[in-house]
Amino acid sequence: MKSIIKKLIGQATINPVIFYSGKICGYLSWGILLGYIFNIIQCQGFQNTFLQTFSKVIAALGLMIVVISMINLGGSIRLGLPTEKTTLKTSGLYRLSRNPIYLGFNLMSIAAMAYCMNIVVWVLGIYSMLTYHLIIMGEEKFLAERFKDEYANYKKKVRRYI
Repeated sequence: MKSIIKKLIGQATINPVIFYSGKICGYLSWGILLGYIFNIIQCQGFQNTFLQTFSKVIAALGLMIVVISMINLGGSIRLGLPTEKTTLKTSGLYRLSRNPIYLGFNLMSIAAMAYCMNIVVWVLGIYSMLTYHLIIMGEEKFLAERFKDEYANYKKKVRRYI
């Protein structure tokens, strides 16, 4: 069990406090969204039926992108950078986006912010999206160093997000 956990938790690409707090803020915003959708949490303030429907669609799309991306990554999924030898993933959704998991995470955060215009959810969502972008920048530096020309060629063909 210890070796599985050690394999899944890699090295943070940015300051670990920002790294983990940003991820936790994202998870919290998604949890709050679920609480709103399933009426566990009551919306206080501005509510808009169109935005709530739009949010459900965006959240579902984001979740679908995350799940497919994780399947595409297979055994390469890490919370942070891998410490062992890996291969550059460029197939599946990674043909369309260099960071489809983070794209999906961002869509879910946007859905949470739009569902029930709550300042706490907005702060959580924006902080998590900014953190994800900083994580991506660190991951790109790591990938450029590890995969050199292979990653440089991939970067020329595939955009960061969409």
